[in-house]
Amino acid sequence: MNSNYLKNLRIIYFALAMGIVLFMLVTLLINNLNGPLAESDISPTQRAPFLIALIVMTGAVLMIYKTIFPKKLDAIKTLPTLDRKLAAWREICILQAALIEAPSFFAIVLFMLLGIYTLLIWPVAGLVIFWLSRPTRDRLIRETGLSVAESKELDTY
Repeated sequence: MNSNYLKNLRIIYFALAMGIVLFMLVTLLINNLNGPLAESDISPTQRAPFLIALIVMTGAVLMIYKTIFPKKLDAIKTLPTLDRKLAAWREICILQAALIEAPSFFAIVLFMLLGIYTLLIWPVAGLVIFWLSRPTRDRLIRETGLSVAESKELDTY
């Protein structure tokens, strides 16, 4: 398959994932050189609201994903043309990437402030999810319910 549509979407995904990687590496460098940016004597009680906010954000993202995406995918299947289906699926993919990035970046910022290495689990998990949810031809066909004719037409995009 020589689909520029999927290549372009993969480039967007790669760029977003590289943003997580580079921000995490810069933050690790800053933390190793200077330590956390917050005061070093911050207590666990003072850290708790930040960690709770991260957990709530992650839970909210999961709930949004579980409620919005099935409805959007069902709506895509009813669209009349391949162009409209591809545009709607691109929107979903970019929204999905944004939902993956949000808790990852927030965790990196918290790591920069607090210096808690456990927070780096979030961006690493985000990268794994990016890898598992990358746009592929099979995923596109499955999620949008493309017909055989539309699948063949996809190869010309």
